[in-house]
Amino acid sequence: MVDSIVKQAFGINTLADIFKGFDGRFRKTKRALHDRSHLAIEFPQTDNRVVRAYVPFLENPQIEERGAARLNTYDLVGRAGQLFSYAGAESRGINITFNISLLHVIETNITEGIKPMFKRSFLPFFTDRARSKQLFELRSELDEKVRTAEGIVATQIAEKVRELKLKNFVGNPDQKVNEVGKNHASIHREYYREAVGALTGLQLQESEKKQLLAPLAQSLGIPSASQAFQELDENINLVYCWINLIRGSVMNNAKSSLYGPPIVRVTHGPMFNNVPCLLQDYSIRIEDDAGYDVQTLTPKRVNISLNLVEARTGTFGEYDEGFIADGDNLAGWESIIENNNADPYNGLIGQSREFTAQDLVVNQPAFSLF
Repeated sequence: MVDSIVKQAFGINTLADIFKGFDGRFRKTKRALHDRSHLAIEFPQTDNRVVRAYVPFLENPQIEERGAARLNTYDLVGRAGQLFSYAGAESRGINITFNISLLHVIETNITEGIKPMFKRSFLPFFTDRARSKQLFELRSELDEKVRTAEGIVATQIAEKVRELKLKNFVGNPDQKVNEVGKNHASIHREYYREAVGALTGLQLQESEKKQLLAPLAQSLGIPSASQAFQELDENINLVYCWINLIRGSVMNNAKSSLYGPPIVRVTHGPMFNNVPCLLQDYSIRIEDDAGYDVQTLTPKRVNISLNLVEARTGTFGEYDEGFIADGDNLAGWESIIENNNADPYNGLIGQSREFTAQDLVVNQPAFSLF
């Protein structure tokens, strides 16, 4: 009876048929979760620019939203009830809890690949529509000159002209971005090897190549154990990059206190689409049961909780989804009645009517602007 039900439902005779041809490896379905579920952190710069960095949700986050209206109450004599007047509404509160798992980061990097936008390739871009459009048009004009130039010398000249014009138009960024950053993993790994080597008299790195990482490197198609360590360190440094971005989201710029904390934009499917927030507080908890990378003392699993408050300032004009500034204006219930939406929709997802640094990089990858 059970077999017949299973056959009708799944087209198989017995549960044993499920495992026919199973080679012991579970194949992960590629779903590009972090492309659709992430935090975009915008650090303010001069000249109406921001530096945008991304923190992905590689695992489904737990999100709690709360909202409250401010109501004035009036108690009338002899009335079995109160009267109310509307005094506005509190900004929405959004609590997010998510995990960063080192092994999951490594797996995602191998199976799907983590896009450069989630690494230390931070992109400055303009937040006003007119200036970003001018930059886009200037870029197209200069790139056309480069493509039509004949000969190596002409191309080099055109490239130099383009570089100077873009530099004069954009201006120098306030923060010099080092795409590599501090190599925390390598520093702590080398310190561990020297310390243990001094105690044991062993060359730890050589023994590791033969015993620990050789089978792993072979199964992953990595030519050498040293390269396996290098790729492991890159993933560890990526985890620290995301954690430090969270830490920096409650700080101002110490060199120029005029620039306060960044805007943290929440994207997680249709529920939240590039919602601008300020981070009130955060907590980071190491999941000790998950273990550590022994040499670097990097936790294999970190639990992060964020307490965010929505910050919809925009240009103080009318709400209009899709535009960077207008989409950040306050929306009322009329937006929900008219279009069943009150989210900015001015980020990566959705039809944006705005030129952004992301558009420039994606549409014309041959010439990177920043």
